[in-house]
Order: sequence, then structure tokens, then C-alpha cells
Amino acid sequence: MKLHQFEMHGVGRAVLVHLIIGDQEDLSVSRQWLEATVEIPVKGTMDEEGLRTAAMTVLRDTLNDQIAALRSGPLG
Repeated sequence: MKLHQFEMHGVGRAVLVHLIIGDQEDLSVSRQWLEATVEIPVKGTMDEEGLRTAAMTVLRDTLNDQIAALRSGPLG
């Protein structure tokens, strides 16, 4: 998966990060893509790379939690 778009919104104690991720180098030909906005708590001084990493980590953890819930629910 390739990160195609990364936008930061807001300042202060938390920043909203908008991401678009696709399975191809060119998003217009991606068959699978994901668009999400996550809230990242700001810890100390965070540069763009730190926010990008934190946003991807939050997104990964959220998706893992949802997948785990599916396994233990009626579909699992």
C-alpha cells in the first residue's frame, strides 16, 4: 500500500490527519484504497514525519481492533 495523500488539520493538543492509501503507485488505477481521518494527540514537538508515523500507527491499531472484534463476533 502506498500513501498518496497526507494532510494535517488543526494545531494544539491534537491534530486531525487525513490519509489516502492505495494499492498502486497511481491512485487513479488502485483497485483497493482507504481514506481515513484520525486524531493524533500531540506529544512534545512533532514534525510531519512523526505525525505521519503516529497516524499510520493509530489507523493500523484501529483496523486490527476491528478485525479482532469480527473474529469474536457473529462472523467469527
